[in-house]
Amino acid sequence: MTIPYIAVPQEHLPDRLDELIQAARDGARVVITRDGQAHAQICPVNPLLTEDAHNAIEELKNFPKVPYIDEATWWYIVKGVHE
Repeated sequence: MTIPYIAVPQEHLPDRLDELIQAARDGARVVITRDGQAHAQICPVNPLLTEDAHNAIEELKNFPKVPYIDEATWWYIVKGVHE
C-alpha cells in the first residue's frame, strides 16, 4: 500500500487548509509547492507535544553522534563485565 501524496500550490493553501490537515492526519503526505518546487510539508504531530518539548527534540539533533559500539562493549561500559 502506498501512502497518498498530495501536492498543493501555495496559492491554493488558504482555501484547502482544513482538508489538507485532515489528509495529513489520515496518513497522506501533503506537500506545499511554489513555482512547481516542493517547499514545505504538512504532517501530523503528537497533540501532547508542547513547544518546549518540540524545541528539546530539535536541540537533540545538534548533539554529537555517538559511534556504534557492539553489545559486548556496551555491557562493559554499563556494568563493567559482560554477563
